[in-house]
Amino acid sequence: MNLFSEGIHRATKTLLVLALLGGLFFGYIIAEVDEGGELAILASYQPTTPTRLYDINGVVYAELYRHKQQLLKYQDIPPHVVQAFLSVEDNNFFNHFGIDFSAILRAAAVNVISGRIKQGGSTLTQQLAKTVLNNRKKSFIRKFVEALFTLQIEQEYSKEEILEIYFNLIYLGHGTTGLASAADVYFHKDVSDLDVAEAALLARLPKAPVDYSPYKNPAASKRAHIEVLKLMASQGFIPSDKVQTIHDEFWEKYWPIVITQSPSQSTWGTKLNRAPHFTEFVRQRLLKELGEDRIYSGGLKIYTTLDIRKQEIAQDELRKALKKHDDLVSGVTVNYAGGADRGLVGLYNFIGSLFPVAPPFVSRLDDKANFRVALEKELIDSADVLSLLLPADNESAAFTEFQKRTAVFGKNLHVEGAAITIDHTNGYIETMVGGYEFTPKNQFNRAVQARRQTGSSFKPFVYGAAIAERVVGSGTGIMDAPLTTLTEEGEGWSPQDFDGDFQGMVPLSRALSMSLNIVSVQVLLRTGADAVIDFASRLTKADKSRFVPSPALALGIAELSPYEMAVGYSIIANKGRNVIPLSVRYVIDQSGNVIYNEELKVREELDKEAEDGSIQIISEGTAYILRKMLTMVAMGGTAANGLHAADQGNYKGIAAGKTGSTSSFTNAWYCGFDPKLTTVIWLGFDKSSISLGRGQAAGVLAVPIWGKMYRRFYNGENYPTFENEHGLDPQPEEVQGGGTCAYNGLSPKPGVCPVTQNLTLKPITVAGVTKSVQANRQCDGDRDHHKSIDFREFLQLEYQISDEEIGKTERKFKPQAD
Repeated sequence: MNLFSEGIHRATKTLLVLALLGGLFFGYIIAEVDEGGELAILASYQPTTPTRLYDINGVVYAELYRHKQQLLKYQDIPPHVVQAFLSVEDNNFFNHFGIDFSAILRAAAVNVISGRIKQGGSTLTQQLAKTVLNNRKKSFIRKFVEALFTLQIEQEYSKEEILEIYFNLIYLGHGTTGLASAADVYFHKDVSDLDVAEAALLARLPKAPVDYSPYKNPAASKRAHIEVLKLMASQGFIPSDKVQTIHDEFWEKYWPIVITQSPSQSTWGTKLNRAPHFTEFVRQRLLKELGEDRIYSGGLKIYTTLDIRKQEIAQDELRKALKKHDDLVSGVTVNYAGGADRGLVGLYNFIGSLFPVAPPFVSRLDDKANFRVALEKELIDSADVLSLLLPADNESAAFTEFQKRTAVFGKNLHVEGAAITIDHTNGYIETMVGGYEFTPKNQFNRAVQARRQTGSSFKPFVYGAAIAERVVGSGTGIMDAPLTTLTEEGEGWSPQDFDGDFQGMVPLSRALSMSLNIVSVQVLLRTGADAVIDFASRLTKADKSRFVPSPALALGIAELSPYEMAVGYSIIANKGRNVIPLSVRYVIDQSGNVIYNEELKVREELDKEAEDGSIQIISEGTAYILRKMLTMVAMGGTAANGLHAADQGNYKGIAAGKTGSTSSFTNAWYCGFDPKLTTVIWLGFDKSSISLGRGQAAGVLAVPIWGKMYRRFYNGENYPTFENEHGLDPQPEEVQGGGTCAYNGLSPKPGVCPVTQNLTLKPITVAGVTKSVQANRQCDGDRDHHKSIDFREFLQLEYQISDEEIGKTERKFKPQAD
């Protein structure tokens, strides 16, 4: 009896302990559900609001979101759509209390018989609970939380309300959250317009949106579709004899659509984004400032500096030009450089300037490259056929591989480009085009990320440094004649002008207009590479280490991005004052609070710089002289025809700018500005060694794009001018006017020489040393106007070489005294 009593006592204690533990566990589960606030989330459910980007005129041009959602009411969902989903997901939905034990037993039996997991027993309400709790860590406890939360949902909401929430939250693949978004992506329809066949296709997606995606797996989607229709028929929702007809008629129309669509089709493909490169640029900047969740789920309003009208003009003009030129160079192959020592060629040219020797002939291809070109163009097909007729398996395979690589290489090469516009008065980036198109495979933003040799578009930085150092003025005469310098390796290097000709003595402004390479090198040598690098670094805001201190720097071997070049030219256009490029003005959250204000930060920084004087990156006088010289380039130099001709840019306003073409025509630049906007255009291949084609210089390719853009910016009229409200263009106090001989930049002979303007900076004294522009000797009239200056005499005068040093017996002039 005692043993029996003790047994009962132990059992009672055990039951009490279990009951206590069970109660605690149940209480913990309830607390977990309550703490999560999931019911409150459902009660106040709102679809995620996309973050929207606005241009400077308040126009929405882009949206950012992870999954696009549109709020859907139950009464807007056709009955056959609801029936399709219930047939697949929960055919007993209106009869159970959230958990369907009969469905669980049926699924278990099916899985045991089939020997694998083939069917699940979860109800639609359970799926909703799992979706809401998806942000919680997976654990043993979460299964109990899901079960209790399912019961709470059933207790708090009617069946119709549960369905409404479900259809708004369910993920249906390809970035679609909710039925409304899915109907748009898969059928470009509203939910109310979906028919039975379309509903059946969507109903199979919740469990496996990738496996049954009509875009990714159309065959599997088609097989699943008829199974859903059969389920609907078994539930009495559609007649059984109509199943095959509905299926066949639907796929007869839908199959040609899905097999031609990209498998990556998604809400991103239909989302608003009229300026993709700029949008991505802004997105990356704000991710660092605001974080990913806020950007994609915060429903923010991002007010940017973009002008969507100008942006679409820039996109249109650049794409048309790229398409046109791409058709011309379609199938281009590598332009192989020859094997000759270029230093020897330069030295030979120098000798030719002193002695009567014939000009050199240099093949552009070495023997190996010549063989490759001949093989590709003339021999490959014949060689391939011959190898098939002879026992030469290895050779046949080699020819086949050569053909394949050549074809793929030529096919995949396309001309690319970039355009960026900055309002230099406030730093607003108003346009940014990073390439021909923006796709999942081509998101490289060449406007910001591509660094290319700048060619002659770099020359204003060389001239600007010389002007600032009081080495030259805008009319200073510089000799354009063969020049050879020694590289650090001790090799001879000889720059040449674009057309291979020499002009003799020329005024500096004309040399810039004609883009004379040798003059630029001489200006750099007179100024010093360090001064040029410092000047270019301050304007472009690129680190000094990126500029090589060699004479070739004057010809634009420095690699800069269109963005950096645009900053440099913007500062010149802004009278030498600092320009801080701005893409985002400010950001507002859903409550109307300004949570980020980049424009305010920039204004405060510029105000501080204005107070301490550091806002003046280069002097206003230097910027003024450069602008005058660059205006001559745009109005009468290498850019003039491409800018103003009716069949080219057809631009009728005033502007300033500089073309830039690199060796072998691998890059084409135009950097220009008017009184309001600075724009840089670049064209080239992503593989920097590929030529755009013989003679395809910047004046032919890049300049017309700039002209067409600006003509459309101003609708072909009311172009701004550099004059003030009084119709004047006053020069800064530090600038002094003057004149030189228009023929050669020498000091003009009164009454004999036509005079060109020579703007210089006034002399200054630094640390007891006075800097001032030294005048050239006086022009002697007819001899200097119509006869080339003897280059040997020029060198003797330039480098203070006496007659005795070179064995001269007849002195024609005396070297200047120190």
